[in-house]
Amino acid sequence: MKNYHFWVVLCFAISLLFVCVARFNHPVHKHNVVIEDAKGYYAHLPGIFIYDDLNFKFNQDIEYHKHKETRYTDYRYKLDKQRIFTKYYVGTAIAYAPFFLIAHGTSRAMGWDSDGYTAWYHGWIVIAALCYLLIAMFFIGKVLDFFGIKQWAKIFVVVASFFGTNWFYYTTWESGMSHIYSTAVIAAFLYFFIRFKHDSNWRQAIVLGFLLGFIVLLRPSNLFVMVFLPLFFNSWSAFWEFVKSKLLKFKVLLSVLLAFVAVVSIQFIIYKIQLGQWFIYGYIGETFYLSKPHISEFLFSIRKGFFIYTPLYVFSIIGLKFWYGQSRFQAIWWIVAMFVHIYVLSSWHMWWYGGTLGTRVMVEYYVFWMIPLAYLLQSIKRTHLFWVIPLSICFVLNGVLQQYQYRLGILHWDSMTWDMYKDIFLFPIVK
Repeated sequence: MKNYHFWVVLCFAISLLFVCVARFNHPVHKHNVVIEDAKGYYAHLPGIFIYDDLNFKFNQDIEYHKHKETRYTDYRYKLDKQRIFTKYYVGTAIAYAPFFLIAHGTSRAMGWDSDGYTAWYHGWIVIAALCYLLIAMFFIGKVLDFFGIKQWAKIFVVVASFFGTNWFYYTTWESGMSHIYSTAVIAAFLYFFIRFKHDSNWRQAIVLGFLLGFIVLLRPSNLFVMVFLPLFFNSWSAFWEFVKSKLLKFKVLLSVLLAFVAVVSIQFIIYKIQLGQWFIYGYIGETFYLSKPHISEFLFSIRKGFFIYTPLYVFSIIGLKFWYGQSRFQAIWWIVAMFVHIYVLSSWHMWWYGGTLGTRVMVEYYVFWMIPLAYLLQSIKRTHLFWVIPLSICFVLNGVLQQYQYRLGILHWDSMTWDMYKDIFLFPIVK
């Protein structure tokens, strides 16, 4: 039971069983995996492989008129009367692509409707998310190994983080959103950065550049992961020496940049095909207001507060004390990097990020919250574990219950208040 990979497979198996029962076997839910923002990501694939139309004229004929069983979203934006685009970046579609092609190939081979929007296609996006879950957990385990996390603590923090936060929800329910894919690619990037740190050759540099480009294609704000890289060193001087002596070597730096640009250029090519120009800021009217962050609301509000809906990571803050005892620089840098990260995210014009369960934009960064949580678990006295572990399990169970409430609309999708929360707390266990 102390085999980490056993627990990874178990998480996958439980998730697969859940989607088979709650998704694939449901007359409505099986048609509504690719919805809302995911529609904008996904549209690139039928646009390229089925309709040869990156202006998405099929949005009306196929999505609106033909597939009324699926919640409709018009993800198209007009630059002018002729030029139509989607603001959603192509990275998530690339993550879907192998699974979309399997769905499309089998549909054609079996003579089924192969318009890209049947339940069969939706199902394969769920399978995509589950496969990226395996990738994420595998590489997160490797990152935790780097920090000397004991096997039992690693298992606990990963499994608890998965089931007790919105990570499980965005894997199994809103599987089309970008977060599970970002989580996997960021974890892979961190692992290959660790390898590059020990073996700084141009081949490793190409892998790093490729993954960093993929991270940006998924969500450009994911580039912020670079700020966390000094965590993998014991001092700023050690980090800076690494940058100067290894990363800034001509062949290495060129390899990183060429791989990065090659991947990111896919988005520019899409814009050129759609609009006849190489770049446009698609999120017109949406931006970060860095002079007006909403840090307290982002962390503590009942609407979407991070610690309200992810209370497990309160223990991560306590764990910083023990991490500080191991490495002062790493613990302090974690505080600095995480503060800046939260400052930026909370400065988005819609700091609650619309209809979400909890603070969805933090999902891809849970790996960084797991590190101090694990330090806490493996460093405190055994007598203290007797209340930390049970309380953590209570947080996890409450997280599972909140996911159930959110799926059923009991937990409001956008505008939760304290009065509403008190009314539904522990419902339907306590009525």
